[in-house]
Amino acid sequence: MTFDSVIWTPKMRAIFSDTAPVIHLCGSMGTSKTLVAGLLFFDRIMNAPANVNQFAIIGVSSVLVKRNFVDKADSLYNIHRGLCTEFSDGNKDAAGSHFCINGKTGKKIVYIAGADNKSSYTNILSLDLGGILLDELSVLHPDVWREAYGRVQRLAYPGWLITTTNGGNPTQEFYTELVNHATVQFRETVPKIELDEMIEDRPDEHYYHFNLRDDCPHKTQEQTERLLNSYPVGSFYYCSKILGCRGFSEGAMYAPLLTDVEPVSFGDLNLNAFEEVVATVDVGASVNGDDTSRSHTIVALGGYTRGYHRVVAIASKKIASIEHRDIIEEAETWLYPYWLKFYGKFRTILIDNADYKLVSTWQNHSRWRGKVSVLGCVKSHKTLCPDLPTRAAVKCQLMMTSKQYPTSRVVWVDEDMLKAHRQILQDKDGSELDQADVWQDYADCFSYLILWRIARLLADENDRINNKIQFF
Repeated sequence: MTFDSVIWTPKMRAIFSDTAPVIHLCGSMGTSKTLVAGLLFFDRIMNAPANVNQFAIIGVSSVLVKRNFVDKADSLYNIHRGLCTEFSDGNKDAAGSHFCINGKTGKKIVYIAGADNKSSYTNILSLDLGGILLDELSVLHPDVWREAYGRVQRLAYPGWLITTTNGGNPTQEFYTELVNHATVQFRETVPKIELDEMIEDRPDEHYYHFNLRDDCPHKTQEQTERLLNSYPVGSFYYCSKILGCRGFSEGAMYAPLLTDVEPVSFGDLNLNAFEEVVATVDVGASVNGDDTSRSHTIVALGGYTRGYHRVVAIASKKIASIEHRDIIEEAETWLYPYWLKFYGKFRTILIDNADYKLVSTWQNHSRWRGKVSVLGCVKSHKTLCPDLPTRAAVKCQLMMTSKQYPTSRVVWVDEDMLKAHRQILQDKDGSELDQADVWQDYADCFSYLILWRIARLLADENDRINNKIQFF
């Protein structure tokens, strides 16, 4: 392949002229992310200052890096073969595998390494690198990209980092610590599931998304359709490889059912359709709001529509306070506007009864004493529904066996509650795997909501049919 045979799209041209120090190329397989990354990498090396002459490409393994960036017909090495020296394997136990590019200001060395060889990539990342290309970011060890990103930030001269990746799991660190902070480019081509997770607080770092419809000018319609049908719709690999989106972990309990689910706006709810509204509280120890790997105190608001036909996750809040009286004050201040909106229907606060002192303190100091009951939550449903084996199985039955799921029986208004249920994994016994993280706290709040009225929620449809009311 030659440079003049590349088919350029507006997005590719924009990337080629982008001067951002950090650029992430994310999206579907087969959309030429590697080609674009290689061309951009080469162009920046060609224009690097005379005193900047060391660069690196790091991927899953040195074999794959060589295959993608040296051996392939459309690799940066072969497209610009006349400007590159012979590739040298060097000493594979050191930072030796490399080739050189004859740049405008002199010879530039491009080292390659795999994340499977710590000695090699560590030696390379210890150099004064002018630029780094990380291939397949989602499967690289976090130490690799953390060091690469930090190395670029520490350089006395303007260094840069280019990454490529398909979709990964939403909670992977490469998203939460790196990619989510970049500023989105070409927003109209980015799936909503990606946009919803982006924080975009680093304006000088850019994110581009590639998809099989807009970014495959080199493929025929037949080739594109064949790719689109490569994996089962809704599977992790469909999300990752075909949509190029963050997907869900293998073993995810509810995520396969939530692939196409979107949260409903609170403003679209018919508040008159609610039978009852309940606040639930799950108690955690952490007060670092940014640390999702540890438990937090979560207060959530949920409700049931007329005849207990639907259960609705309305809103949630992460509580920063630790002391009981402070937790109560923070939670009730947040809940107060909802108490007004649902006046007469918001009658109960259910608290994780593992912290019985919080339950008793709340009962004695609630601003709604005599109006709202404060109770320890129900954690066992044996007396209510003895035929159901576990708490998680109740959620499974409600969420997985309903023929109308999820548009009918469960409605998600709160995005964090929805996100939490996309993270939950299934344990060996079929129950929810308690990962002791913040997502489990959100899920537990939802469990308390379901278990509080489980008998009515699981009542036969004939018992509810006369009580149906328009919900939206």
